[in-house]
Amino acid sequence: MDEIIDQTLKILRSKSLDGYEIFLEESSHFEVESKEGKVDTLHASQSWGMGLRILNRGRTGFSYTTSPSVSSSGSIGEGLERIAGDAIASAEVTSPDPCFDFAPVLKSPPPSLPIFDETLPGVSEKRKIENARILEEAARSVDTGRITKVRKASYQESISRATLINSNGLRFSYDVTFASVSVMAIAEESGESEMGWDFDFSHFIDKIDVKKVGREAGRKALERLGGKRISSGVYSVLLENHIGSEFLSLLAHSFLSEQVQKGKSVLKEKMGVIFFSPLLSIVDDGLITEGVAASPVDGEGTLSQRTPVVIKGEIRGYLYDRFWANRENLRSGASGAGSTGNSLRHSIKSPPGLGTSNFFIEPGKVSFTSLIKSLERGVVIQEVMGIHTVDPISGDFSLGCSGQWIEKGEKLHPVKSIAIAGNLYQLFQKLAGVGDDLRFFGKIGSPCLLIDGLEVSGN
Repeated sequence: MDEIIDQTLKILRSKSLDGYEIFLEESSHFEVESKEGKVDTLHASQSWGMGLRILNRGRTGFSYTTSPSVSSSGSIGEGLERIAGDAIASAEVTSPDPCFDFAPVLKSPPPSLPIFDETLPGVSEKRKIENARILEEAARSVDTGRITKVRKASYQESISRATLINSNGLRFSYDVTFASVSVMAIAEESGESEMGWDFDFSHFIDKIDVKKVGREAGRKALERLGGKRISSGVYSVLLENHIGSEFLSLLAHSFLSEQVQKGKSVLKEKMGVIFFSPLLSIVDDGLITEGVAASPVDGEGTLSQRTPVVIKGEIRGYLYDRFWANRENLRSGASGAGSTGNSLRHSIKSPPGLGTSNFFIEPGKVSFTSLIKSLERGVVIQEVMGIHTVDPISGDFSLGCSGQWIEKGEKLHPVKSIAIAGNLYQLFQKLAGVGDDLRFFGKIGSPCLLIDGLEVSGN
């Protein structure tokens, strides 16, 4: 790795460039799936990649490689020359833009985040396989008669190192680990079949409760048996935390400064306006380790930070990387906006771009159980189909869903074959309760959310 970095730097410094950036990522991956107590699939792999960005006469170029031996002759030097040449050539076909630049040297050391499990590389393969087997067994144990199948009982892990170097003198590396389990249980009774799914992830393998995940998947499958339709109407709706996170992931689009500046966000010119329910506060935080996007720096080397974008319903900010912060300052003639640490590396095969880090709704102080008891008549939504079809600009939606029917604070029976309709922004304006059960699903986190009056289509 040091040899590759040294040779790449030597090549780039020999060119007539205004600036350059090198991003390297090394990682190992392991996955095992259990089926009927035996190993069904097992994958182990290692990957390596390097992305180059250059700046020349206001034009930016990009290229990448996924192999250290990047030339046909096997010469690392020749291959690196080609990769650098590709980046320079790609810049020639782009338009110059004064907003392109690279991050400066860090003024202070990045925070030390607990995101690397030093024990994970030494965990035996046997234990990892056992995690998948225990997961499957726990799901079946909930009801050996009605849990008839368990699918995709899997354990996964990754160990990776990221390194970022640029022509401004920035040079930084950090390590990160992830471990996760997931399982799907199938419950059957009287010719009816229902699915239940659950998962958990952590930077640390010992923080995952494998048995709890399996049992929860089995419980969810059983709870959905015996579903009935209900009469159409406008009801109070309680979104479970994973459903809340799905709607929040759609809302996140509106806080990206790129969308605001392009006029593709309804939040344009809404800074300081109370646009949502006063119960809603939303934060983007690259430092909170409960989400998968925790890192000391973002994709271009800016320190990660906590950025409140909604406080008690009021729009307080948008999310920026360096390019879109520079563009806003150029248009306004000011220098107020700066990067909020929201440059993301989606893949080694593409340059960094603007996105959320760990984006979440701050939890309330009311339990999920208490919110159910507050419902005179309503629906707990446990599954939503087709949420990816919602237009994040207009926000209008009509989605198939299932859940539980509530009367006088008690669950009466499962509900299926219904649909909810409304508008994404109005949904968060009608927020009537926020639970205390914040949970992250990847990099999006939400507690359960009580919505006051949503159109439900049934019979």
